[in-house]
Amino acid sequence: MTRPAPADAAMRGRRLARAGAMAAALGCLALVAPATAQAHISVVPGAAVLEQPTEFAIQVPAEDGVATTSVRVTFPSQVSVYAVADAPGWSTRILRTPDGRLRGAEWTGGTIPPDQYARFTVLGTPFEAGTSVWPAEQGLANGRVKRWTGPPETGDEATPATGRGTPGPAPAVVISAEPVPAAGGGDGDGALWAAIIGIALGALALVGVGMVWASRPATLPPDGPDDGPGR
Repeated sequence: MTRPAPADAAMRGRRLARAGAMAAALGCLALVAPATAQAHISVVPGAAVLEQPTEFAIQVPAEDGVATTSVRVTFPSQVSVYAVADAPGWSTRILRTPDGRLRGAEWTGGTIPPDQYARFTVLGTPFEAGTSVWPAEQGLANGRVKRWTGPPETGDEATPATGRGTPGPAPAVVISAEPVPAAGGGDGDGALWAAIIGIALGALALVGVGMVWASRPATLPPDGPDDGPGR
């Protein structure tokens, strides 16, 4: 009876280990990618229902490793914003139209340190279906102003990082007559589940490698003597 040589068994074990490590790495990459794609001003929820009062949160991460010192947002014409929440640590200035309606807000006097973010919330009621755009300006501690007034992101594709003089994608909220499942670029639930599944598959692969490796004999027993003609 022929048994596999110890070197062959070790090679198979190394191949399985590499496969498990690759699966785990892919799962981790799936978790990191969504975070990278969201490194700009956004408004959540990314989808709202027509004529339903909604709390909108304007999420502002620090830009380019520089602290943020001011935020200015213009409210979309499709949403009637009627209240702006107090933002501790910031001074809030409400911008109005000539007839007194809220058209935007500006927050100053606070700081968003690098690698951190802040949320500014407002209450509003959507009254027109379609894509509502929330143009924004982000003042930085070095005196620059990053404008988020470019075309909004669409579908699941994130807009590449823009240069200092190029406006980034404006935040947007899709307004519909009925509730719809969030798209891949909405609140990130779909991407999060994909990341969890990827990590779980990677972990299972590593467990399988460990079981195979643990079950192999420490040393293979030597072959017995060949049977003679008379046996």
